[in-house]
Amino acid sequence: MKKVLLTALVAGTISVASAQNSAVNSAVLNHKNGTLDKALADIEKATEHKKTKEKPKTWFYRGVILQDMIGNPIYGKNTDENTPLEVLESFNKTVELDGENGEYGKQVPERMQMLYGQVLNQAVEFHNNQDWPNAISKYELAHKISPEDTTAVLYAAYASTADNKYDQAIGFYDELLKMGHTTEDVYKAKVQLQQATEASDDAIMQTLAAGLEQHPNSVYLMQEELKYYLKNDRADEAMAKLDKAIAADPSNASLYAVKGNLLERKKDLDGAREVYKKATEVDPTNFDAYYNLGVLEFNRGTDVNNKAAKMDYATYKKKGKALEAEAKKYYQASVPYFEKAHEIRPDDKSTIQNLINVYTRLGRKADADKLSAKLN
Repeated sequence: MKKVLLTALVAGTISVASAQNSAVNSAVLNHKNGTLDKALADIEKATEHKKTKEKPKTWFYRGVILQDMIGNPIYGKNTDENTPLEVLESFNKTVELDGENGEYGKQVPERMQMLYGQVLNQAVEFHNNQDWPNAISKYELAHKISPEDTTAVLYAAYASTADNKYDQAIGFYDELLKMGHTTEDVYKAKVQLQQATEASDDAIMQTLAAGLEQHPNSVYLMQEELKYYLKNDRADEAMAKLDKAIAADPSNASLYAVKGNLLERKKDLDGAREVYKKATEVDPTNFDAYYNLGVLEFNRGTDVNNKAAKMDYATYKKKGKALEAEAKKYYQASVPYFEKAHEIRPDDKSTIQNLINVYTRLGRKADADKLSAKLN
């Protein structure tokens, strides 16, 4: 009798397990036939039964079925914003149970890449509709799916900035830096956001210093760093740093251009002029040096003109014409520098506007009109 009861018990056990395995197989078959709602119902049963809930095949097909429902014209209505996360959890569970090289575990990477694309597309759609919170949420999920891909994090930073969530955007830029995405634009964006949130000077200077380690020739980062050196009464330290950098790399025109900028800030205009000229000798295509030389000469002319404008009539009759002639000389001196800068960067609007101004002051109406037409 005991033997009969034992046999019956075993038979019952086999029957239940077989039924649950059948649920998995039925899910696979329904998935193959395209009846995804039935496939999902079957596979959900299998995830809850003790005989199949720890099987990698169960979780792999749960992920596959849910994933294939996303965007499906018939079954897409059965999904919601949490579906991609459920897919991710299913594939992670597959690898946890099967390992990366198991029968199902080794199929996960391709499916994860597909999921990344699906979620990123959703994020972009929200982004294009300026639905920033949902876009950011999807970008964050895309990053979870593909932790080494920087695209989602970068666009999350853009979306956060557009949504005026500057602290959040800074966090995304920090994540990019941790991932090794250390482009100049990342440091530049982070600095600008720190400035917008009124971060401490020390915090901003740390970002600038880190950026300059990666991009020692960045004119923007160098100039911003100089600004904070000057703001904190560290001009001499900044000059020493620049001189050391120039001694180590005397053929780097950008360093001379930045030093000229620092000398300007210190009101040493003659020194700035000489350093800018040195930059053009080292690199005849250095836009910043030519542009700044043009500005220096133009401003000298404007200063002289302003003196004439402030004279009373009697004084003007005696000295005004001479001052205007002197101002014209400086305006004329600015022309070749602005023209060279325009040649280097034909579309730079500031250069075009300055050339229009100086041509107008020199009576070169045809040249001014020609550039005005280009600007408009």
